[in-house]
Amino acid sequence: ATSYNNIGGVLSVKGNYDEALVMHRKALAIRESVLGVNHESTAISYNNIGEVLRVKGNYDEALVMHRKALAIRESVLGVNHESTAISYNNIGEVLRVKGNYDEVLIVHRKALAVLEL
Repeated sequence: ATSYNNIGGVLSVKGNYDEALVMHRKALAIRESVLGVNHESTAISYNNIGEVLRVKGNYDEALVMHRKALAIRESVLGVNHESTAISYNNIGEVLRVKGNYDEVLIVHRKALAVLEL
């Protein structure tokens, strides 16, 4: 899973988003199978897929992925963890490009509250 994840990251940096998604989805499938759905590494895969989808302009799908990552992180790491704050920020960025500014403020304030601890 780690190798698929790393290859996906490099492909994403190179702008090969479709190939990156394939790699990140393979990593996700392995992580769900081996580690289970409720694991931080699984959340990382959801996050990475969400970021690639955001860059591609697939905002609704990106939001679904980022919310899955957030749910796992809140459950596994707690609401006051830096990785949970990253998920709040990523959701905020997707909502911002969708024009949902009231929701953007809510999630960015949640992230800020965590990071100020």
